[in-house]
Amino acid sequence: MIIPKFGGKKFMNNGRWKPEEEDFIRKYAGKMTLQQLADKVGRSRLAVQLYMHRKHIVVGQTVRRNLVQEMLRIKFKHPENFMPTRTFYKTVGINQMRWWDIFYGRKSITQQEYIALCEYFGVTMQEAFEARQLCIFEEQ
Repeated sequence: MIIPKFGGKKFMNNGRWKPEEEDFIRKYAGKMTLQQLADKVGRSRLAVQLYMHRKHIVVGQTVRRNLVQEMLRIKFKHPENFMPTRTFYKTVGINQMRWWDIFYGRKSITQQEYIALCEYFGVTMQEAFEARQLCIFEEQ
């Protein structure tokens, strides 16, 4: 595996993310540690971690099918466009940590949470049911 090098800078880079840095992070996320990624792009480990969080770059998904992402695709087409607010958390009864765990697929969503999200997003039970069904014709 050939890994590109970025400007010989070893200190924090407080500037904007360059397209080549963004591409590198997306390509090697999960294949390298956060510290290795940070060293390669010349940024801090925290900067890389926060960038991945902001851009919804998922590493280490454990659930087979991410029902939250599928529901958000029904509502928004691009799940990364949804930014939860305090009102959202209070209305659906899910705290921030739990939300990001189920959003990224680190934990499975409960039936009660799934129903609360359907009601919040205005997804009909028919749409929710269809999102939960496995489709043998879809390529994953």
